[in-house]
Amino acid sequence: MLRDRFAKTWLDRVQVAKGWDYRPALAALEQSQWLPREQVEQQNLLRLRELLTHCQARVPFYRDAMKQCGFEPDDLRSLADIGALPIISKADLRAGYDRFRATGEKSPYDVWNSSGSTGEPFFFRLDRRSISANTYAALARGRRWWGMDYGVREGMIWSGLSDLTGTARGRLAALKRRISWSLKNITAVDVYLLDDAAIVRGYQAFLRSHPRVLRAIASGLLRFCAGLERLGLDGRKLGIEAAIYTGEGLTRAQRDRIESVLGCPTVTEYGCTELGIIAFECPEGGLHVSHDNLLVEYLVGSRQAEVGEQAEMVITNLNEWVHPLVRYKIGDFAAPSAQTCACGRTLPLIGELGGRVHDSIRTPQGQVIHGLYFTHLFDRLPEVAQFRVIQRQLDRFAIEIVVPEISAERAKRSIETAVRDTLGETMAVEVRTVASLPVAASGKTRWIVSELDE
Repeated sequence: MLRDRFAKTWLDRVQVAKGWDYRPALAALEQSQWLPREQVEQQNLLRLRELLTHCQARVPFYRDAMKQCGFEPDDLRSLADIGALPIISKADLRAGYDRFRATGEKSPYDVWNSSGSTGEPFFFRLDRRSISANTYAALARGRRWWGMDYGVREGMIWSGLSDLTGTARGRLAALKRRISWSLKNITAVDVYLLDDAAIVRGYQAFLRSHPRVLRAIASGLLRFCAGLERLGLDGRKLGIEAAIYTGEGLTRAQRDRIESVLGCPTVTEYGCTELGIIAFECPEGGLHVSHDNLLVEYLVGSRQAEVGEQAEMVITNLNEWVHPLVRYKIGDFAAPSAQTCACGRTLPLIGELGGRVHDSIRTPQGQVIHGLYFTHLFDRLPEVAQFRVIQRQLDRFAIEIVVPEISAERAKRSIETAVRDTLGETMAVEVRTVASLPVAASGKTRWIVSELDE
């Protein structure tokens, strides 16, 4: 407990020194999660009007957009009125970032970077209010739902432990991260290096540190647990109480496998660098949207999605004034839910996360096969530890699977039959077994790779 308290105190002091003191925002978030949703939405309407007034005065892109469509922030009467403004994407930011930055804005900021799924680094300014509230406070709130505040013994399967640049500066940065994590009571395992020897070393390190919570990039967590199974190592001996996964989705079968190996629940943490925590899963299984930081729209074309309908997410960050993100298309699908959660929190729920917009396969007949098809297909094949779908030609694609040799032929036949039944004979599929799937520089593994031109 003494180590936990020291780690929490150290983390909080570091956050204050960086200008990222999340504690006031956390106190506000822990109150607003219980408020009537209508009350929070009314508060958000006032915050949105203030943000849009700022955009009109200081942000060239939004000033021009409002003028073009005749939009006045003072005329905003409901959150839905924001639909008059254009939707933007990361491609728009890359193409003309200066037009999205607020002129004369004196709010403190830091320069962060995000590559998303493209692998192309994108550096942008992030308001410290957003860093504090959206990234650190929202994550702290979600962790505290599970009794896992900052400072508790933690394991991580993460990127950044090793240097990928080959430079002295890169090596020094990696060393600083490792020291920082250690002081924060975190035992980290490198997601890039998860061969059998590294898995054994990670297992032994976790046995020594006894982490209560494990936080990991999803594919790294899956590879680690599959390795424990393969090597005959008892994951339950680690004593982990919750395994938080982020960065990628997991199928229900994959979550079941991890939970069986570690003997604890898996927890969804959903977010992105630009917006922070978008949603977090509570112990009752509800995936709660951070609607006290963000406005989330679910769009099918130009219309609002129906409840339970897969739709593209478009998000407005209420705490970002340095380079405002209003109606920002993040490239993800999800289904809105009208249910309330048994936990009693009034935060809205996401019914189902559906993956990236580009996570789809196209057919010669013009069909678009969404990534959820493959998610549900592999839910029925729990022996498949990981999969990746690759399309380079319109009339064919390949599926790579990581599967025990004893189950490989049966799994291949099942996949080929299911795909043929769905797509017919005009679409050729090759199913091949591989020992492992490649890891990107971000530490993630893309599970749908389409090389077709849009």
